[in-house]
Amino acid sequence: MRVALIGGGVQPIPPTGYGAVERILADLRAALEAAGHEAFVVNRVRRRRTRDEYPFAWELPRLLRAERYDVLHAHTPVVANRLAGIGSPYVYTSHSRHWYYREQWTHRWGYWLERRAVRRARAVIALTAPLAETMRDAVRPPLPPISVVPFGVDTARFAPDWTARTGRRALGVGVIAPFKRWLVAAEALRGTGVTLSIAGPVVSAEYAERVRACGDHVELLGEISGEELVRRYAESDFLVHPSAVEILSATVLEALSAGLPVLGGTAVRGVVDEGVTGWGIPGDDLELARGLRERAQELVAREEERRAMGEAARSSAEHRYAWPRIVAQHLEVYRAVIGETAPAGAGSIAR
Repeated sequence: MRVALIGGGVQPIPPTGYGAVERILADLRAALEAAGHEAFVVNRVRRRRTRDEYPFAWELPRLLRAERYDVLHAHTPVVANRLAGIGSPYVYTSHSRHWYYREQWTHRWGYWLERRAVRRARAVIALTAPLAETMRDAVRPPLPPISVVPFGVDTARFAPDWTARTGRRALGVGVIAPFKRWLVAAEALRGTGVTLSIAGPVVSAEYAERVRACGDHVELLGEISGEELVRRYAESDFLVHPSAVEILSATVLEALSAGLPVLGGTAVRGVVDEGVTGWGIPGDDLELARGLRERAQELVAREEERRAMGEAARSSAEHRYAWPRIVAQHLEVYRAVIGETAPAGAGSIAR
């Protein structure tokens, strides 16, 4: 099978820095090839602006014309709607928080695009069961088949270094922006003796300074290399992931693979097994801060429990999210799509 994975035209694939969806696409391509299939990425980056997805989508017909593929797999809504507009059947995976977070008009526009992309797809992959239900409730029927398939994690790359751990290193990974609730995490860990290191691009210097000042041991790393990120996961003791809105976090899967207990809000529920691989703490910011503090202090004080949870996290990643398992589930979706149509010739799947 030959699969065309369509990027968003905003970041290179694989990304040179921050870019969760782009990293997922690069890993999916590698996993498909490791499983004996052909896969290639279609992506053209201009100035790394969010709105660059629109001109990229516009030129997609030209970029695809000379390619041979059996399946088109889109991961962003502008691209998916462009494929629908030119009559090219596609599989669609949504990574957008706009299903749940729509405070600005741009978020509401993104939500409209997401629903349209889902409705016009040949098949849809929902990263979680709750997202699949949200899609069914929010998108006007008839809907295409919706399969629940998470993305995977490279368990060989993200692995623990037990001997390097001190018991007092917390890691956070993600853009330094208010919806990630880093202020809550910094406040929660104040006075615990835990160093909170956060890796991710700084969108606002003012907000970053507030995060730094809110804790007593806060280290803002900015964007770091992939190698440095792997090392940070390996040597840290637990992950703090307070994000208010999440579909499925690559950060959480990487932390599980690296043997890190995960402390987060309700966004990590369903991925983290309560009390086994971490905790998803409900409530408002105050309740989250209180819960993060209590759980962090527990992990610091109890080395055996911390190690046991880390080993359980590692096992969860290997059995639930390792790429060979995940790519097999993707292939089931792809085969169903091909089975609905005649075999494809060069340049398109059958229409």
